[in-house]
Amino acid sequence: MEQILSQDEVDALLKGISGGDIEEPEETFDEEALAYSTYDFSRQERIVQTKMPALDVINDVFLRSIRGSLSATLRRILDISSVPMELDRFGAFVRTLPVPSSLQIFKMDPFRGHALFVIEPKLVFALVESFLGGSGLRNVRIEGRDFTAIEQRLIHRVVNLLVSDLEKAWYSLHPIKVQYIRSEINPQFAKICEPEDVVIINRYEVDMDRAVGSITCCIPLANLESVKAKLMTTFSREQSEEDISLRRILTENVKNIPAEIRVMLGSAEISAGDIIALEKGDIIQLDKRKDDLLPAYIAGVRKYMGSAGIHRGNKAFLIKRKVLDQEKD
Repeated sequence: MEQILSQDEVDALLKGISGGDIEEPEETFDEEALAYSTYDFSRQERIVQTKMPALDVINDVFLRSIRGSLSATLRRILDISSVPMELDRFGAFVRTLPVPSSLQIFKMDPFRGHALFVIEPKLVFALVESFLGGSGLRNVRIEGRDFTAIEQRLIHRVVNLLVSDLEKAWYSLHPIKVQYIRSEINPQFAKICEPEDVVIINRYEVDMDRAVGSITCCIPLANLESVKAKLMTTFSREQSEEDISLRRILTENVKNIPAEIRVMLGSAEISAGDIIALEKGDIIQLDKRKDDLLPAYIAGVRKYMGSAGIHRGNKAFLIKRKVLDQEKD
């Protein structure tokens, strides 16, 4: 016998469901079968390799600079090539570093945060041997020992060259001042950012007559946030060493131009008759009190406020503050 509901029974069933007399069975979902997973938009698992044309130009200038400076210092021809820039998590990058490694931490003013130079240990020993007159080809046991004081001191000479060349490379885009912080040999003590932060990795392979090693520059991407727009643009023209040198010479020449400084002690308004009647010993009262700040004019423009006095037997002017707005005192 077929179990078919009549129209009246169907209408009654629908009415009971809508009225709440009959409870609907809850539909269950198998979360594992759906394969859903939470996604954190603040931390992407996949890093998009972004193109930064301006940073590529900076790396190219830095490559040529260190090739010249290291060759001149070691008095031998070095073949240095660069590996394409890549982005990676700092934690993943640190896990690839051997112990010991020459980790040089520095700061790039005015950028916030710290950055890192990593010199491969076998390159460290090759450079040290070259500094001491050797060929740099001798095999040295790397694992299980720290760098000696002499080795660290010689490597610091290389770091000074890297710091100077990095400043030159950035000068055309955004002038910086690189400040050396400290040296480490264990990667776990060179924490320049959080492990999940994205870092820019630029690696330079150094070939010293079959002695091969790498120098890696690691900069957190967040440090360069203020100039990210500049790094994304293409350089219209790369400045050569001659352009940078000429610019510095012009800057120094401008700084050496003599400028007149004039301090206004005060002013007063008197009639022509009073001026004619002036005699020796008369006093003209100015509009300034003894404790009032006096304006100092540089080439006719008010630049500083301060007070006049005597310093080492000479007339002097003590600057109290700089004038930021010409319309205000």
